Amino acid sequence: MFGSYKKKIEAYCEAAGIEIPIGFDRHSPGRYAAIDLDSDPPKLVATTWSSVQDAVNYVANLAAGRRTRMLDFLKGRELTFNGKDSLVPGKLF
Repeated sequence: MFGSYKKKIEAYCEAAGIEIPIGFDRHSPGRYAAIDLDSDPPKLVATTWSSVQDAVNYVANLAAGRRTRMLDFLKGRELTFNGKDSLVPGKLF
């Protein structure tokens, strides 16, 4: 399963002009990925998450104040942080 996320994430990033950091290959990718939109060009966050709570923790604490796009590569949906404790499914990508 993790191998398929890696391929999906890399394909999405390449098609959208999103930079993939060198550290992305260090860990098995999870279904949730973050794109740092404040980088120029936008950059994939090297860490991905298998747990929605870990992804929420990243958005709430580590990415606070940065424009970040969260993506669910299992369901193919963009996610929006509700400002509290969850990610709300949005449009398909």
